[in-house]
Amino acid sequence: MNDLQKWIRIRKELYLQMQRQVRHRLGEDTPELMRYHKVYNKEFLKKWTASNKEALWDQMAQSQVVMIGDFHALHQSQKAQVRVLRSLPKNRPVVLAVEFFEAADQEKIDKYLSGKLSEKEFLKAVQWQTKWGFPWEHYRPLMRWAQKHKISVRGLNKSYKKRTAITLKSRDIFAGRKIADLVQEFPEHLIFVIYGDLHLASSHIPEEITKVLGKSFAKKILRLFQNSESIYFQLLNKELEATTDLVRLSQNAFCLMSVPPWVKWQNYLMYLEQTYDVGLQDIDDEDDEDEHLDYTDHVGRYVKIISDELGLNVGIDALSVYTARDSSFWMQVRENYDVKTQRWIETLIAEGNSFYLPEIKAAYLARGTVNHAASLAMRYIHAQVSKMETTLKDVPADFLSLIWLEGTAYFGSKIINHKRKTDTIADIKASLAARGPSEMGKEALQLALAQKMHELMVITGVPGHRLQAMPRKKWSYMIAAQLLGGMLGERLYNGYRKKMVSTQTLRSFLVKPLDSKHFSVAYYDMLEVIESLPALFHSKKEKL
Repeated sequence: MNDLQKWIRIRKELYLQMQRQVRHRLGEDTPELMRYHKVYNKEFLKKWTASNKEALWDQMAQSQVVMIGDFHALHQSQKAQVRVLRSLPKNRPVVLAVEFFEAADQEKIDKYLSGKLSEKEFLKAVQWQTKWGFPWEHYRPLMRWAQKHKISVRGLNKSYKKRTAITLKSRDIFAGRKIADLVQEFPEHLIFVIYGDLHLASSHIPEEITKVLGKSFAKKILRLFQNSESIYFQLLNKELEATTDLVRLSQNAFCLMSVPPWVKWQNYLMYLEQTYDVGLQDIDDEDDEDEHLDYTDHVGRYVKIISDELGLNVGIDALSVYTARDSSFWMQVRENYDVKTQRWIETLIAEGNSFYLPEIKAAYLARGTVNHAASLAMRYIHAQVSKMETTLKDVPADFLSLIWLEGTAYFGSKIINHKRKTDTIADIKASLAARGPSEMGKEALQLALAQKMHELMVITGVPGHRLQAMPRKKWSYMIAAQLLGGMLGERLYNGYRKKMVSTQTLRSFLVKPLDSKHFSVAYYDMLEVIESLPALFHSKKEKL
């Protein structure tokens, strides 16, 4: 088995494992739902071609209805919707029609958009938690965009006492007729529809639209699916998964590829886990202990994948993963660390960071997402390989070590989720330009920019150059380290996938002791290699 086949096999196993865990919690699909899925899957059996944003925008300009898929539990799905909306021409009027609101709640939607209902009042009025239930925070930016641009938002969903596979068709008919009504009511507008990906199959909602408006209207409907598993693995076989963000399925159908399949299903698993926890609040924990995710096993799975990928022999004997609900974690911290270190750890937790404490062999997972779990796995691997013994906390003395730690953690997360994107220098400059002189985070952005300039001066041999920034807040060093580490890890991963950096070189990098007094020498030696590698993109905003 060659390296590519091994790469594919491991990732397919990971995807299937995540999918099985979701199925275990949801139960088996009914025959009706299986048939509905089968129709949807046929959309991706046709010959497709790699495409680009320009082709999508051109086709969108010729369309009267744009339908973009929604994987409800995946935040990246809603982020993509916002990015597409922001890219629409300013002179084209738009109506936003969405699945996550019911048509019966239209008056409440209008009141919220006009400011007559507060967000809290609105969510209660539309019964968001019981009728939809997915995180409102993921959908809020869509509504903020609509409010800012004075865009009408229309609900497309219909309430059923019990949602089943049989009601899917009824909902398609209802939504299709509603969209057709909007086309007739707003003939000069673009009707931008957000609905579950399954419903975008041509014989689902689109067919219901054409039943009202005529078969010829089909060419005026553009469909933008998101993250097809079958297309992803075809891209992986061709080694195009890292460079292809959009594929064209037909003249008026595209598929956006923003996350690998296992990331999509892991996010769904996390959603189900949180929902399950809420539902078990009044049930004895001992009775349901086996149903909770084992986070040590979860992170340990990524440890194995990453260490195998890099040819490292790293066991998980020293890995114990804790979350915010584990009170024993904080007891261990208090027993083993001085007050200064405790405060640093407190801040790490408060700021939503995942981290590894080598002194007590404890890993803290802030969130169960793929990026957090994978970066934590890499932190653990790095600590084992470099024989790290102390927690990095003394800034500015540990600043370079923190950058490197964040960089390798980001690199490890890219092995699991190669679609992850980091900020670039261009993004940092843009963020600085948009902030006021005293806004939170500006100090960290200035430090990151100054450090990057300093690194370039050192690498190019400018004698006696000093870092031109001295933050007042110690935490600014950590934020800057995360920004710089992300850029470093992104470039390193790109070089690795292009076979410009060998696994042997990577292993030689990882063994460098971070807590050494002479780490700065090793850091600039490694950085010289990394900076010679090509950057994949100028700004993450280039990506769709």
